[in-house]
Amino acid sequence: MKFIDSAYDPNTGMSVVIMQHLGEKFEGTAKVHPDDEKGSSYFGCQLAEIRATIKALKYERKLAKQKSDEALDFVKACQCYRIFNKDDNTAKLMYRQLNRRIKKVNDLTDKINELLKEEDICKHQRQIVINAIERHKEMTKEDK
Repeated sequence: MKFIDSAYDPNTGMSVVIMQHLGEKFEGTAKVHPDDEKGSSYFGCQLAEIRATIKALKYERKLAKQKSDEALDFVKACQCYRIFNKDDNTAKLMYRQLNRRIKKVNDLTDKINELLKEEDICKHQRQIVINAIERHKEMTKEDK
């Protein structure tokens, strides 16, 4: 996965990140929440990068799923023959390749789920920081 570009527009509060993966470009966006007074280019681009990465991994997962389905169809077709012997070395090799492709799809799904959780954690941590800053401002006002 290759980072291409990022941009933040302070007028609209929109962050955009472009990533390249498997010869395709994927764009992730993030916009400032209406309740927020001021946006953060760093946080916006961080979220946009996570979203672009998720899109890229979903594309890769789609391709891996297609390959996995093709391998499964091939194995099923071979099993239909009467002379097919599942204990033969060639059959074991076919099963191994099928299992590797299925594992790749499952691994990509796990990565996508981890990134989705990371996105939620980032939002939660950002809210904690904003709340702490507001409390600090209120405390300094009271001291004066």
